[in-house]
Amino acid sequence: MKVDKLHIRSRFKNLENVKVDFDEDHLMTVVVGCNGSGKSNVLEALVSIFRNLDLGEAPPFSYVLNYRLGEQHKPNQPSNRWLEITIDADPSRGTLAKQYEVNVRDLLNDAAPDMFSKTTSSKVIPFSKVKRDKEGNAPYLPNYVFAYYSGPSDRLENHFKKHRTDFYRRLLKDELDLKGDIRPLFYAKPYHSQFVLLAFFLSEKNSEEKAFLHKHLGIEGLDSIHFVMRQPGWAKKKGELFWGARGVVRRFLDELIKYTLSPVKVTRQEDTSLTGSNIRNEFFHLFLPDVDALRDFARDLSPDELFKMLESTLLSEIISEVSIRVKVTSSQEPLTFRELSEGEQQLLTVLGLLKFTGGKDSLFLLDEPDTHLNPSWAVKYLKFLREFVPNHDTSHLLMVTHHPLAIAELEKEQVQVMWRDSDYQVHAQEPEESPRGMGINLILRSDMFGLKTTLDDDTNQKLTARNSLAAKEVLSREKIIREEGLAAEDDEEYLTRLNCELEKLGFNLATDDPDYLDFLRKKYHFSGKECI
Repeated sequence: MKVDKLHIRSRFKNLENVKVDFDEDHLMTVVVGCNGSGKSNVLEALVSIFRNLDLGEAPPFSYVLNYRLGEQHKPNQPSNRWLEITIDADPSRGTLAKQYEVNVRDLLNDAAPDMFSKTTSSKVIPFSKVKRDKEGNAPYLPNYVFAYYSGPSDRLENHFKKHRTDFYRRLLKDELDLKGDIRPLFYAKPYHSQFVLLAFFLSEKNSEEKAFLHKHLGIEGLDSIHFVMRQPGWAKKKGELFWGARGVVRRFLDELIKYTLSPVKVTRQEDTSLTGSNIRNEFFHLFLPDVDALRDFARDLSPDELFKMLESTLLSEIISEVSIRVKVTSSQEPLTFRELSEGEQQLLTVLGLLKFTGGKDSLFLLDEPDTHLNPSWAVKYLKFLREFVPNHDTSHLLMVTHHPLAIAELEKEQVQVMWRDSDYQVHAQEPEESPRGMGINLILRSDMFGLKTTLDDDTNQKLTARNSLAAKEVLSREKIIREEGLAAEDDEEYLTRLNCELEKLGFNLATDDPDYLDFLRKKYHFSGKECI
């Protein structure tokens, strides 16, 4: 899945007549820009588009979208056949069939996806062939659309609720095989990070995932797992062991309890609202004492199947809490997972999303996933993502960030800069220069972030004042109070004080020409006093 171009014609949020040209020849495209420039709205627009296409619903706004789907026959090998799909949608055209115009070209490729050796003419596809059918097939849509947002708003998540609800209903009816694929639209939540961690430690062999945990998070091993199950609201058999759970969830729980130590069922108060209202409910405590118990329990599951089993049990409203203790290099005593930093938990959530739910023709939409990362991690963040995406050739990762270090290694065609003009019209285009090799200061002062200076405001004002005074041919002798709490100064005294203060900050006078240096000293140090 490679997104090429998106033209939002009618208004969506603050976007209207906005064109975004994504980089379909690389794994990722990163969107930057000021707050309110529409970055997150672009990702939300794509989620809304693919949601309605998948469900066969009317387009949410008028747009033209161009993307490619690749068919991969061998793992980690380039695709040798691509479909180029152009969707022209307009909700004002009348019937649903008329609201969508879908054109498909079959592109044959013997090398890279941007070097097509043969192109057939396009053909029109009826919309009934685009939406997902009852068997779950959608040959003209990406296999998976995954999204993650680090902020508190649920506006992006809302677009995934219909797919999650349908999945939950099929789960209750025992219509799901969790050894198969995950649902086509998937929204990652913070609790997924714990499921990712368990899945990473499922294998006894050393793996890239465990090496990553040790190197970057200092996690050496898994100590224990404490599951707290709760009686769900739908429970009909309240005296039964797992309250009447059925299907894959019941089989999962029946297997889990075999390996737990002294399972305990208790009845206690449960908070049900922000105002403190609560009810009495039944809880079941299941404890796995070590990583060997986890592996024995999940011996017939692959890591991604364990991930899906845990998530399905959570969706069934049975899991109330998962408390994982890990062995870490920084402490002799095990720590709970929640004692890890927000950045570490956030990173695990995203990497697990990529690793366990990724496949061919996947679109990953990440909205500020690096919010809680320190600079040393931020600069390596895209490298982390590349290592965990299972298929670069037929996957596309679109990311919104405010972190200049996150784009430091990219070429300019991998970046889209968004801004609003004086009429509040939103625009998007690639930057003038590639961020790769620019360094943090130049990136911040480039058109990608638009800072006039990377200095703090106080220092910058002092530099500006010094340069302004130094440019005067004649300095005033008038005494003026320049700053509150200081004595009145004329221009010469003020200039000398500024220069002394700036010299302490490293903004001293320096030149290879001794005569010019003498000129600078006379120009800036009128009093002849040394700076203290």
